[in-house]
Amino acid sequence: MPNFTLHYGHGKKFDCEIEGENSIWQHLGPETAADPTSIIQTAINEPLEYPGIEQAVVPGDRVSIVVDPETPCWPDIVAALRQQLLSAGIESNSIRVALNREISEQDLPANLSPETVGTVISYAEVMKGRSVYVASTAEGERIYLPEEIGEADFVISLGPFGFHEQWGYHGTYSIIYPAFASDEQQEKFQAGSQQELTPETSRGTRQTIDEAGWLLGLQYTVQVIPSRAGKLGHIISGSNDAVYREAVNLLDQHWRIQNAKRVETVVISLPAEPGCNIWQAISRTCKAAQSLVQADGRVMLLTDLKELPRELIDPLTMCDDLSDAIRMLNSLNSPEALALHAIASLAQATKLYLLSELEPDLLENLYCIPLANPKEMQNAIQGGDSYALLNGGSFVYVENE
Repeated sequence: MPNFTLHYGHGKKFDCEIEGENSIWQHLGPETAADPTSIIQTAINEPLEYPGIEQAVVPGDRVSIVVDPETPCWPDIVAALRQQLLSAGIESNSIRVALNREISEQDLPANLSPETVGTVISYAEVMKGRSVYVASTAEGERIYLPEEIGEADFVISLGPFGFHEQWGYHGTYSIIYPAFASDEQQEKFQAGSQQELTPETSRGTRQTIDEAGWLLGLQYTVQVIPSRAGKLGHIISGSNDAVYREAVNLLDQHWRIQNAKRVETVVISLPAEPGCNIWQAISRTCKAAQSLVQADGRVMLLTDLKELPRELIDPLTMCDDLSDAIRMLNSLNSPEALALHAIASLAQATKLYLLSELEPDLLENLYCIPLANPKEMQNAIQGGDSYALLNGGSFVYVENE
């Protein structure tokens, strides 16, 4: 029998066999870098279309390294950047690391060391700072940033590069803007699905992001393409434009599924390394599965999800049926509600099996079939006619035939 391995959760693997003569295809995604330290150093030492950060700064400069905490290996990357800056004469207390999204302390990487990474400032702390006017877009949109970033002499953006439903691609300039925009501005950039457009289609939101990045004078970026296990796959540094072009090429090569045929059974995994925005990842994974599964087919979703948002549990238990739950979740505008809405919508269209550490009663409120362990998943998978197996469902972009 064919044997397959899928990576899910926090470093977990699921090895499965599929019985019988079936039509099977799988999408693996890039391998995890065997020597992350080496490829990080190579990328920092060999920037694309940029002379190197040691030539872009002078002693006395204030440097802000803005990090998306979902970036694989970001403490190691920051440590390498910091070492170059120190070698260029930048004082240690003039190098500050700002997170562009709020996360809990338990989601911070275990290897986050002040000795190698320096001062790390939470998103909430950054946003408490004084706002400074930076520029205005061609449409008259005034751009303000927290002083931590707006008054820095040199800003480095560091994040994962990926597909984005509203923008086409996220990464480079979007690590800064709209991440640190006002709540009202951020809502504008998140509103409205554009699933009918391909990632490379020109979009007003992405054009505004790029214009803002240019107006802000952002020059240098470091971007990561996640591996099939959600770890470090590829890393690129250099000028924003050059890195953007190369990151698009790598993303399309490794995470874009073209001419996909719908199948009866989709087995899809959700890796969740520290810092993962789990609710957005669930939404993206469910949408990928929805693009691949036949009507009334089956979806097997592998996670190690441990809890649901407490504020949504009681409203879910009060819903009369699945349609009622979907309407209730659709009326709420939070990442958590959108994720549960994606799960419930997928359960309405398919038979959805969910491997997790959640209480079965909670999943039954979403009309999922709960699976408690990999053995139960292995048994449930059997009996399909055609299969698609995907590592890293939150990273893929699916184009059907």
